[in-house]
Amino acid sequence: MTEDPFEFEQFENNQGGSTFDIKILIFKILRKSPFLLLSVVLGLLTVFIYHRYTVEKYRVSSTLLIPEENTAISSSLLENFSLDFNPDFMNELVILESKDLTRATLSELDFGISYYTKGRIKTIEEYKTLPFMILQGLNHPQIYGKEFKISFLENNQFRVTLGDDPDHDSSTIYPPFQKVDTDKYFFTVVFLRSTNLEGREFYFKMHSPEDLVNRYNSSLQVTYTRAFTSIADLSIIETSPKKGADFLNKLMEVYRSRELREKNLTAEKTIRFINTEMGRLNDTLNIVASQLDQVKVENRVLDVGQMGTRITSRLTALEVQRGVTESALQKLNENVDFLDDTSKYDQIVLPPAILEIDSDLGIYINRLTQLSVERREMRKSLADFNPEMRTKNAEIEGLAEAIKDAVLTRIRGLENQRETIQKEIDSYQGQFEKFPVTERRVSDIQRVYDLYYGMFLYFQQKRAEAGIVMASNSANTEVVDAANPNVRPFFPNIPMNTAFGAGIGLAIPLLIIVVRELLNDKIEYRKQVDHLTNIPVLGVIGHNSKPGNLAVLEHTKGMVAETFRSLRSNLSYFGARNKIKTILITSNASGEGKSFCSINLASILAIGGKKTILIGLDLRKPKIFGDFDLSNEIGISNYLAGFVEKKDIIQPTKFENLDIIAAGPVPPNPSELLMLDKLKNLIEELKTEYEYVIIDTPPIGIVSDTFNLTMLADLSLFVIRQNYTVKQVFQHLNELVQKEQIDNAALILNDFRAGGGYGYGYGYGYGQGYGYGYGYGY
Repeated sequence: MTEDPFEFEQFENNQGGSTFDIKILIFKILRKSPFLLLSVVLGLLTVFIYHRYTVEKYRVSSTLLIPEENTAISSSLLENFSLDFNPDFMNELVILESKDLTRATLSELDFGISYYTKGRIKTIEEYKTLPFMILQGLNHPQIYGKEFKISFLENNQFRVTLGDDPDHDSSTIYPPFQKVDTDKYFFTVVFLRSTNLEGREFYFKMHSPEDLVNRYNSSLQVTYTRAFTSIADLSIIETSPKKGADFLNKLMEVYRSRELREKNLTAEKTIRFINTEMGRLNDTLNIVASQLDQVKVENRVLDVGQMGTRITSRLTALEVQRGVTESALQKLNENVDFLDDTSKYDQIVLPPAILEIDSDLGIYINRLTQLSVERREMRKSLADFNPEMRTKNAEIEGLAEAIKDAVLTRIRGLENQRETIQKEIDSYQGQFEKFPVTERRVSDIQRVYDLYYGMFLYFQQKRAEAGIVMASNSANTEVVDAANPNVRPFFPNIPMNTAFGAGIGLAIPLLIIVVRELLNDKIEYRKQVDHLTNIPVLGVIGHNSKPGNLAVLEHTKGMVAETFRSLRSNLSYFGARNKIKTILITSNASGEGKSFCSINLASILAIGGKKTILIGLDLRKPKIFGDFDLSNEIGISNYLAGFVEKKDIIQPTKFENLDIIAAGPVPPNPSELLMLDKLKNLIEELKTEYEYVIIDTPPIGIVSDTFNLTMLADLSLFVIRQNYTVKQVFQHLNELVQKEQIDNAALILNDFRAGGGYGYGYGYGYGQGYGYGYGYGY
């Protein structure tokens, strides 16, 4: 005999398995596509509004080449001192970011006042676009950081007050170029070109110099372009790209001017030293010239002899040389003192005589001065214990010590040279002693005059040479790319924000759908049931859109009637091996359609010509009698209590082949009544009189009465309802069947809506095969 495929035998791997199905999720998402599209549109609209009301920001950039080697120092000289004189490129980046450089840059730019126009959507900064400007008064209190409002009237007359002043429209009217002078602020409105501004209004703010420095210094970013290069990359964020470009270009100009000043520092100190010496010599020359004229007049001597002239000329030349040497010695001794004090490095200057014979020493001193300036700038942002500061200090100390050794060596050489010159002077002085007194007196004064005059000419020549050197100097740094104001705004990032808005608009509803799917514990479609239990599904009942529970009897051609016909067909296959006459129908909880299924299953069997009786054993909550317009005054509760006979409780309906036994009045002890053998005997008698006995029982998850009734039935049907029955119910059902507390069980999926099945809906065909009812499941 063929085995009944509906019979529940064992639980397999799908028992209690996951009910999450990606295909179902995709179907749900596709069904919600109009809402997804609407959400994406709302996201894009939000981004569009954000862009309309957001002030654009621009990143303006430029690049500056900073050479790593000082071309003024030869490599052979560097070897003499074993020092590394390559400039620290990272230190130069720090100097570019220093507040002093920013302050020097802003002092050459007209950034003290910002101008704005306000539209209905956003405020726009105006830079060099307005036909007027505000000139701040000097040495007068000003209001910084607050907004002023200026409104123009006829003939460019204007009113100006603080932006939040409610009396602006009644404030003082000023003519063009009139000074606005109050106790709190003072400025003048100057027109740059002829124009008519009547009816227009603008806003402006005055910035304090220090706040302006802090703002631009914090906004400025200086880094290097890439590794192994000495190209500095400067950038700044501004709401006006032209303003940002002007700042960067001026910053590079000021930086290059600073570098040029450092390069000219040695020449400037030399010129100052020479000017001091020449001033002193000029005063001495005037005195000596007067003395010479007086002696010549008094002694009536205009000239000395040829021999005297030769000796005098040589003496003068030697004395000039000795004077230059002594001046150089004096200055070098001062430099030694300066080298012992780090705060006086910038006062070191070499005399021209040393520069003639030792130009390398001048380069070293120039480098020492440059390092001292760099260290002074670094100390504004770095502490002395910083590794960069330590490196810089070590470099300065090493260079200063090397310079000191070189200066001391040069001092000893000059002292030897002075002694040699002095010996030669003494020799010529001895020859000069042989001349007559009168000629010797004139010659002495003449020689003194020639001495100072020669030294004067010498310093004059060296001053000219130093001036030529200073004029020929140029900055080593080069502007690679000047700042260009023609840039696109980086904020807001329209492409990225648009994509983000669309993505968020799509992601939020998708996330809601996924979360709802994961958190939803209700049965939604047939496949979930197959994942949760091996109890077979006998049939799938469609949604009843008509009023009342008599869907089959009152609408025999309706969709619900067709689903019950399929259930009846599957029932015949289910009982192919063991004859089924008694069918118990229950559910887990109230509201799942247990009574509806009981009534309509009995109805469809009666319509099929099967003599059927429907028993209402839900003694606590009687229902089925009302749908057939019958009485509940006498029912099975009366019979089990012994008050009436069997014939008294059977009520025929107006429908052929269908009788009803109502539950009767609610008894005080329903559980005890249902446990009586009298009930079992009654059902056995009814099985001989009727082809089918349909029993409507209480919900199995609420009361225990149904457990006592399952042994009376040939088939137990559990009603589950779409989007109502929770998934946790199946664990309980599986345990009941597994423990054989319920025998020969099947399921009915009730109130199934095709739209809720997401591709797993039912049709109107009947079950196929061995009664699995898949005409409604797949």
